[in-house]
Amino acid sequence: MFKRLLLLLLTAAPAAYAIDDAAKELQGFEAYADILPGDTAFLSTPAKKAFRQKSIIPAITSAIPEAAAYNISNAEQVFCYQVTKRPKDYTGYTLSSFAITGYCGELDASNTVTAYEALFTQGPNLISTQANCRIEPRIMLRFARGVDYTDVLLSLPCPSFTVFYGGKYKAFNIKQGVISDLITQFEKNKQPFNSPTLLKQTAANGTATNDKEADELEKKQKELEPQMKWKQSAPAAETETPAPKPQTGWGSLKLRM
Repeated sequence: MFKRLLLLLLTAAPAAYAIDDAAKELQGFEAYADILPGDTAFLSTPAKKAFRQKSIIPAITSAIPEAAAYNISNAEQVFCYQVTKRPKDYTGYTLSSFAITGYCGELDASNTVTAYEALFTQGPNLISTQANCRIEPRIMLRFARGVDYTDVLLSLPCPSFTVFYGGKYKAFNIKQGVISDLITQFEKNKQPFNSPTLLKQTAANGTATNDKEADELEKKQKELEPQMKWKQSAPAAETETPAPKPQTGWGSLKLRM
């Protein structure tokens, strides 16, 4: 099933395809027939890595904060959790206001690429027509970079994914087959969730434990150094800044949490 999704990505139209133009074609997509071949032996590891170079489609980047999109496209790790609606008086662990029911691991490179491609880079996978169905939370993917992160909720039976960042959210309707294949794949890896902070395993700062990690940290510091010049050019005296204007939410869909 997951191989079929990967093949759908390879044969999808370019990201510039307008989702409004595709809306009529995508109605009733749940009845589509899979006529693609099942052989994926031609996909080498370098080819899989190349998929990650595709950009997030404008329909998504224009609807979410730039930092949220950057976390997704440049995630250093992607964690998978199984979630459900938060029951009344629930005192267990939560993630973006949803109750955590299990842990489905850290995505490897192949699964990360496939999820990234399927959800964020293929315009024809999105559906712009309103879906008359319920959003039921199933899987939460946490795209983490540094100490920042963007959460992405995968939902069924209403095929959708929702991007959470900075206390706000934006939902997108997507083809039934795409979201169900991802959820099915990730739910195979269910494990009990154990709080890392309870076990005192959360670190505030990374520390290299071998030469390879030290070299990787040094390389990253050199990459970031030019961007940190703003510290040297900051004005010495504080200047009065105008009060920020009230911001409106960027989430148009009401979720039941």
